[in-house]
Amino acid sequence: MKNLREYTELKKTLGSQIRSRQQINGLFEADCEIVKVGPKNYITTSTDSVGEEITLSLYKEIETWAWITVASSVSDHCASGARALGLTLSTQWAFGTSLETKKRFFATVKKACQKMRVPLLGGDSGYAQDHVLTSSILGHTTTKPLMRVGAKAGDYLVLADQKSLGAGPALALSFLHERSDNVFPEKLFRPAPSTELAQKIRPLASAAIDTSDGLTIALYTLAQINNLGFEIHWLEKINHPQALKFCATAGYSPLHLWLGDLGDLQTLFVIPEKNIQKLPRQGLTILGQLQRKKTYTLKYKNHTMPLPIDMITQGARDTASYKKLVQDTAKYLARFS
Repeated sequence: MKNLREYTELKKTLGSQIRSRQQINGLFEADCEIVKVGPKNYITTSTDSVGEEITLSLYKEIETWAWITVASSVSDHCASGARALGLTLSTQWAFGTSLETKKRFFATVKKACQKMRVPLLGGDSGYAQDHVLTSSILGHTTTKPLMRVGAKAGDYLVLADQKSLGAGPALALSFLHERSDNVFPEKLFRPAPSTELAQKIRPLASAAIDTSDGLTIALYTLAQINNLGFEIHWLEKINHPQALKFCATAGYSPLHLWLGDLGDLQTLFVIPEKNIQKLPRQGLTILGQLQRKKTYTLKYKNHTMPLPIDMITQGARDTASYKKLVQDTAKYLARFS
């Protein structure tokens, strides 16, 4: 876990906190916090914020702010397989924000909640130096929720892909791209993770993680926590067609769509081999398998490519560092084109 920047930062900053004896997950072991409140009774919760993306102008449209505020917590919750009870929101607006902006935001919140079938329970509102929009989700289940731990060598990596993989990375690349005539439209980045699908998959899965930090980082996190490696296979058909088009016209390898760290908020399930045939036929794609050998590879065309894990996981989050990461990644990928 030492190679995961977020994990090491949390270890350094959290210190020794009071923990509930009823909480069953440790640090980084699940996308949701899980509390056992009875013999067969679990409460799940997760909190996520949209702030830096607005400050950096990565998300320029109010509708994107709202949609991702909802989807980020729903995405975490889907990786638990629990039933979503609802969302609460904290909207800290930049001083001077107009009423019209707030109304547009909440109109899209309503659309996102309807799409993802999660009710809005309430929340808080106030002001700050810049916008910080936070969602918290509450869930419940009578069976133990999925965590990131529990995977074994030979288990399959199965993605709830929505045929839109790479929309997040394409938006990030578009943000860095200097040609204004070739961009990935922000309105296409509207992930809608399904809590209903997650509940169906729950009895068949041994672990799960959301892909909000990108597919490669999600895969690597799963492998690290479970002391495993993995091999996956490139599948062009599950990528967002507009994301592929953007990469082609902007001169990026399509592999950037699987390596970027602005993820698509999809759910990555770990499925034991005995349960593969029981999976629903729609909405899921087998990417590869976990393995005992601690290597992390992608089969692409005629190449078996070691993924540049250190390069991807150690980058800082400022714009200059991300630009350098994209340039370095492009040089690496050119060896396999």
